[in-house]
Amino acid sequence: MLTPSVGGILVEENRVLLVKRRNPPCKGFWSIPGGRQKPGETASEAIVREMLEETGLVVEPIGVFGVIELIPKSPGEEHYVIIEFILRRVSGLLRAGSDAEDAQFFPIDKLPENTGLATREMVGELLNPGSAFLNKCCRYKVFQIEHLCEAV
Repeated sequence: MLTPSVGGILVEENRVLLVKRRNPPCKGFWSIPGGRQKPGETASEAIVREMLEETGLVVEPIGVFGVIELIPKSPGEEHYVIIEFILRRVSGLLRAGSDAEDAQFFPIDKLPENTGLATREMVGELLNPGSAFLNKCCRYKVFQIEHLCEAV
């Protein structure tokens, strides 16, 4: 089943916002906040809703960082297509919401050990002078779901 999803990259003072996932996939791992897009909802509406639910922050999408596909290892499992947005904070106080055990800003170059591979690769792009974040162009990446939560 194809599952349209969104993620949000919020960077403030060279620190990136991550949430510690309360639910699968990657339960207990730090990742970019986000979730499933609801029927009838635009992707930008979905990331605003997900960020408020998971972090307590009201955000504004200011660009698309890239698109990630998570390919299932077995037929019948969910196949995620995730639009990763670059965000700007509008208001709100940071707090972990319903789907997150915790929400914190981390230095871009010092992520927690239990940060999954996909998140590490995306955040690593922020340090690259030719990155989508700095050049406002998109990246496209495919991950096999079984490798998504591997810590490096």
